[in-house]
Amino acid sequence: MRDEEYDPTTCPAAGCDYEDAIRSVAAHISTTDDDRHSWDNLVFDGARDFVIREKRRQQDGATNDQNPPNSPPMEVGSSPKTESIQTPTQTPDPDEIPQLDLGFARDALVLLDLARQYDADSLTELDTFRLVNLYTLLSDVSRGADDARKEVRDALLGVLQDDRRISSDFGSVKRYTTQRRNQKDEEVIRAELNRAGIDPDEARSFDTKKLKELAEERGLDESAVFDREERTYVKKSSADGDGRRRAFEKLDPELRSLIEEW
Repeated sequence: MRDEEYDPTTCPAAGCDYEDAIRSVAAHISTTDDDRHSWDNLVFDGARDFVIREKRRQQDGATNDQNPPNSPPMEVGSSPKTESIQTPTQTPDPDEIPQLDLGFARDALVLLDLARQYDADSLTELDTFRLVNLYTLLSDVSRGADDARKEVRDALLGVLQDDRRISSDFGSVKRYTTQRRNQKDEEVIRAELNRAGIDPDEARSFDTKKLKELAEERGLDESAVFDREERTYVKKSSADGDGRRRAFEKLDPELRSLIEEW
């Protein structure tokens, strides 16, 4: 689909009603200097990730929990406490147990060994052949690791029931729950506006922001014109460098040497 074929979307920052084309919203977030619009505080890995996931959400019909919300307000609830992950008591069907593909780890070891062999202080010292070697390996490691990350994320969403921060040896994650407003059918909205004594034309073609204002100022029942959809997310919130270093020190000496010698 071309960019102009996608529906306008709304800024996912809590309390922000900015609505425009997908790329314009991404630019709005990137250029707005406050904590609400910081990519670090949203459930996206930057503007590109937001654009890709919002386009995918619209293509897929917004049916998958891993896709981002696109309508305000975003009401993220989380508790500050830290808890350990609880193992589910129900034994799943063996055929339904997700398998974690760690094939990228082999490429990562090859990449480390190759970097050690090249022993270059700068990429400018490498010829095109070696640069292609590094690039293709990096691409495969990146893609494979991201696929594995998504598999683990989906597994976490299946076992974490409450919004909270979960700590582990190497870092922590935080489960988010968000709500988004979906406008109901135009006929339903028009009937509810008339029932509330509001001229439907005041909603300016049932603009989401205007409907919110009418609900707040004129007593319009939000549940009559909006469907609420709840979604959950998991995003890395910190990294424990000491824990990773301890784990690295426990590796086989030959594996450690791949980095220590480089």
